Amino acid sequence: MREARDALILNGLLAAGGWAAFQYLHAPMLGLAVLALVVAFNLLLPLFARSSGHGHWLDLWWFLLPLSIFQVVPDWVLSQLIGILSFPDLGAPRIGGHVPVYMAGMWVIPLFWVLLIARGSTMLAGVLALAVFAASEWAAPLFGIWRPRNVSTHYGIADYVLLPEALLGWATAFAYREVGGAGIAMRIAAAAAVSVFYTGALVVSYFLIQRAAF
Repeated sequence: MREARDALILNGLLAAGGWAAFQYLHAPMLGLAVLALVVAFNLLLPLFARSSGHGHWLDLWWFLLPLSIFQVVPDWVLSQLIGILSFPDLGAPRIGGHVPVYMAGMWVIPLFWVLLIARGSTMLAGVLALAVFAASEWAAPLFGIWRPRNVSTHYGIADYVLLPEALLGWATAFAYREVGGAGIAMRIAAAAAVSVFYTGALVVSYFLIQRAAF
């Protein structure tokens, strides 16, 4: 119960800050506010872990942060190489001129919840990821964070993206279970492998569903 309370407090602070930002700010200040919120979450998470005695939170963060940074690659592939994802300009700096820099840390937020609740179960992590990311894909266009382009959608969610995102949850839980306690080099390598796997799953799913009409 205490762990759930602390996690809800942390994410409640993020949600309150996000609500205020989207309620009162516009580009370019909105993009900078989103960046500040993502940075704040990634600073507060390890601080909460240390102060509250949730040592496994720190282990999760050390694994998820490099994974989130690597996730810039699939974002860039989808937006620039294939052209099926766009990131409206909210005012934040961009990596390579295309992917907003806050995306490099944003993936920590949903994946932290997925792994925290899944408790090592890869199947549960896949189901949770499907639910969490489906909600994110639905909400993101409403707030102008990202939106699908030139693909079939249902309720604003691209059809091709759901299975790869469930696989992302499964792969993340599996990799963390295998190397979560290993050295930093092994954890970074595993995080990179998960991101490469996810990128491939996205591309294959897109071509099967969108191009081949599978």
